[in-house]
Parts: sequence; C-alpha cells; structure tokens
Amino acid sequence: MIYKKIISAAVSLLAAAAASTCMQALCAVDMDYTSDGAVDTFDLIAARKSASKEELQRLNDFILGKPVTSSGYALIWSDEFNGESLDTDKWSFELGNWKTDSKGNYITNGWGNNEQEFYTDKNTAVSDGVLTIAARREDYTDPVQGSYGYTSARLSSQYKFSTCGGRIEVRARCDSGKSLWPAIWMLPEDSVYGGWAASGEIDIMEGWGSTPEKICGTIHFGDMWPNNTYLTADYNFSGGDSTENWHTYAVEWDSNEMRWFVDDDLYSTQTEWYSVNRAYPAPFDQNFYLLLNLAVGGHFDGIDGIYADPDTFADGEKHFDIDYVRVYKKNGDNFAPTPQTSAALSLYREGAEAGLTNKDGCSVAHIVTVGEKPYSVMGLLEGQHVSADEEHTLSFTAQSTAERPITVTVEDAQYERYLDETIIVGTEPTKYTFKVSFGTDMDVDIKFLMGKVSDDVPSTEHDITMSEISWK
Repeated sequence: MIYKKIISAAVSLLAAAAASTCMQALCAVDMDYTSDGAVDTFDLIAARKSASKEELQRLNDFILGKPVTSSGYALIWSDEFNGESLDTDKWSFELGNWKTDSKGNYITNGWGNNEQEFYTDKNTAVSDGVLTIAARREDYTDPVQGSYGYTSARLSSQYKFSTCGGRIEVRARCDSGKSLWPAIWMLPEDSVYGGWAASGEIDIMEGWGSTPEKICGTIHFGDMWPNNTYLTADYNFSGGDSTENWHTYAVEWDSNEMRWFVDDDLYSTQTEWYSVNRAYPAPFDQNFYLLLNLAVGGHFDGIDGIYADPDTFADGEKHFDIDYVRVYKKNGDNFAPTPQTSAALSLYREGAEAGLTNKDGCSVAHIVTVGEKPYSVMGLLEGQHVSADEEHTLSFTAQSTAERPITVTVEDAQYERYLDETIIVGTEPTKYTFKVSFGTDMDVDIKFLMGKVSDDVPSTEHDITMSEISWK
C-alpha cells in the first residue's frame, strides 16, 4: 500500500514540478536510476531492485515531498492516512451542529455559519492511503440538538498538534455540488488575544461546491466579532480543472508574511494584519491547530446563505478526500509563540454598563454602572484544564481609579468555588497571589467579579486594570 501511495504522490509532485523550479531540483538529485534524464516513478521501481537501503529511503523521502515541494523546510508532523482507520492520537471528532462554550453550554447553532449538517464520528473512512469525509443526505436526530437532514464530519488536531509558522500542506480533492463547503483551516490553540477573530483564523483552502473551478485562502483577524475583519484571495483553475481533481493546497507562514499555493503556484501573499491593542505580528504569532471538514449549506455556498440543496445528493453521498497532511518547519527559523505577560480576559455583563479592553500586558475594565449583583460585571478566564492533586497558582496585579472591593473566584461548571476571595483594590498597583488545589480532573473558570460585591462599591464611573494575570 505504501508504494502505491508513494507512486500516487510522485505523479502529483512531478506534474506540479514540470512547470516550476521543482523540476530543476529533481534533475539535480542523483536519483535517475533508469538513466532517462528525469526522476520519476520508474526510478522508484528500479530503485527497489538496485538501490541500497539508504538510497531507497532517500528516494522515498524525496518523492514524498520533504525536500521537493518545501525547499528549506523540514517535516515535523504528518498524517499519510496509511492505516485502516483514523489515527485518534492525531485527530479528534468535533460533533454536532452547535458551538459550545467552555462549560459545554450550547451558544449558537450552525457552527455560527448557518450550516445544515450534523457532524458525527461515523462519516469518515481511511482506505488505500486516503482519508474520506462523507457528507450524506440522511435524517439524524440528537436528543439535545434536534433533527437534521444531513450528516458529515469535522476533524481537529486541537490539544494533539499545533504549530507556530511553517509550511502546512494538504493534498486533497472534493466532489462538487451546490451547498458543499470543503475547508482546510486553522484556529488558535489558545485564544490569548481574545475571542474570535481577535486571536485569528487561517483558511488554507475553502471551496464552493457550486463553483469548483475556484477556491480561496483567507485570514481573519482584528477584533472580536462583530468588529473583526479579513483578507482573502481567490485561485481560479484553468483548462477545465477543478477541486474535483487532486491538488496540493499549502500556506507558508512566516512571522511577517503568509503565502498561499495551489500545486506550488503562488497566488496570494498577505503581510498586513493585526489584533487590536496588540503588537504585530499578533495574532499570527501563536500556535494554531488544524481542521478538516465538509460542511453542507451555510453562508458560504448554501441556498440563500442557509439551506442545503438536496439535488446535490441525488446520486448519493459526497466525498472530501485527503491524501496527506504535512507540516514543515523552516530550517533555521526561530519563529515561536510570543510569550504573554498577562492572560486576556473576556467580559460578562448583566444589568450593568461596562466594557473591557485587552492590551499587551493588561486588561482594563471600564465600569459606568455596576448593576445589582456581584457578577453583573465580570472579567473571565474560561476553560482552564486542571488535573487531580494539582496545585495551581493564580497571580495578578490590580489597581482601580476608585478604591473598591472585587471578588476573585475559581469555579467549576457547577459553580462550585475552589477559591473565593474578596480584595480591596486601590489606586496603586498591588500584586496578589493565591494557591488553589483540585481533587479531580476538570475545567475551571477564573472570575473577577466587579459588580456590586458589597455596599462599598463606588457609584462613580471608574477603571479597573488587571495586569500580569497568570495561571500556572
């Protein structure tokens, strides 16, 4: 099976190389075992008979693309899909139709995009070195999320693999048809600059099922929705080609530039992005993980930006096939996540008038009215995973333009408190440190309650600055 896949990969690489400098690299390497002036699949066959073990390994690596499609890069992670099932050490299934918060509460359906499918763990297969994601027109009912007319799959490498920079390369093809939405993309492992899209999104390839002759590559950034923005560019296939055929989609991501390729054809370069109140190159200076999915319907290609087209499935299920996923690191490149001197907080507000701004090194809550409850205004650090018998340290520096109390808690999903401290925050910065222990594995939220925690809360407008927020 492996040689079948190597030959398949070689055909793709050689086709791309024929019109590029890659062909020069191929011919420059002493691997022409058949002496026909080119390095091709016939050399692999000949090498199996005459080459040494070391030479054969070098040719295998060469045809698999390590030095050819990514000159100056070294392979650091890949999935060639050579097994008989999905490698769950590398991928997790993201299930359902609803996005959830850190406690598992359902917050919006359609994954925020009006998508019509229900993602399951039954819509993938691995065979002959290819991962297949199948979108199906079938009835599916979930006891919590309701009933759906379509199923598909969405895979994520979150908490299993992520990278900061490099070359991310995927060889894939996809069936066409109105309302199909194949995507190869990346999200931040930790949203250190705030919620989407302040912490960024990288779309390596997105395709429209209704127009398979083109794809696009995009980055999302700026601020949290709805104040976010994006940059995008289309790639148009020529000569009747389309996403239905095998192509290699890639992004090369440096600290100050991103480049998008189809079959090593550079079609987009972006250098100007930002995360509000943060230093460049934020947000694209952190670890991002990979996602592969085939959506049905939604704003990208759905009917009226919502509905799936049942006619697309008249002849059966539709496939998004992935031959491999490879991630390379640039040789000699020290690009790594920018250390954060203070964790970013999110804002919860109920019956109060307040705002929160995250900056480099601090979070500033501007409070106009405090509301009627202690939690009417909260700064949140959500979804922090802890393990049994671990002791964690929460530290931060706080000051306020008006002296006042705030309450600091660490809570689980059932609101049980493992830390509950009320402190008096004055006009001079003061550092606080608390130790917290846990008896079981869980996710916890760290909360800074800035509402009416007591009768001593000032009624005047004021700012609370939280800096050097650390949870270790």
